[in-house]
Amino acid sequence: MIGNYRELFALVRKRPLMYLLRADFASVVAFVEGCDHGNARSLLTGFREWLVTRVGCGSNLVWWSLVLRLTEPEGEKSPRDMDHETDARATETLFQCLDDFLALREEHDGLRRIYAAHQAWLDARDLNHCLASGAPACPVVDWPKPQAAGRHGLPSYGPAATTRNGHERA
Repeated sequence: MIGNYRELFALVRKRPLMYLLRADFASVVAFVEGCDHGNARSLLTGFREWLVTRVGCGSNLVWWSLVLRLTEPEGEKSPRDMDHETDARATETLFQCLDDFLALREEHDGLRRIYAAHQAWLDARDLNHCLASGAPACPVVDWPKPQAAGRHGLPSYGPAATTRNGHERA
């Protein structure tokens, strides 16, 4: 099932106006949300948690807001206030995140690795007494990538937690 959605999202990415009324971030978010709802909210299971480990903060945010933080780390995030260039970058970031996430989800232990990394982030955050999401001392963990990357000589990523300045936390 997930592979079919990876293919669908690749097609929408390539030719968005064949599937959407507008080729903007908000329309893509609505389309992805519709796909998730059409699958009993199981398609994006773990997506928000996976994004939190990439962003390093924002466990209280919806997934699309986390994608906006990956696109523009500083300042307030609203799809309504984006200029055309930022909207295009946010849309591309969303499609890339979806493809990376769904590739990981297709693996037999992908969802377990996502939740393990998220738990490592939560544990490190609690250890540092970081209550304000995004505070400078909030931890960042290595976000899980598909195993295929590790098989080709690239480093595999585990749930080792670090602070924003790169110091490892136990």
